[in-house]
Amino acid sequence: MTDEVPLQSRFFIRMGGKGWMVYDRERRGPALIGTDMAANLTKERAEQLLLLLMPSRAEKPRAANGGGS
Repeated sequence: MTDEVPLQSRFFIRMGGKGWMVYDRERRGPALIGTDMAANLTKERAEQLLLLLMPSRAEKPRAANGGGS
């Protein structure tokens, strides 16, 4: 058992008023891609943008306990 709390991703896809959006938990609204809001999208486009916004696995911090074998 560990004291670690699972982290929620900052961004996720959800249905909006007129299509799909990439929601930003920090902004509490649609994510910004440059100056454009990631809203009123097709589901496929929202998924593409989500991949652009998510950090790669290599950039994620490693567990403090080392997680070795």
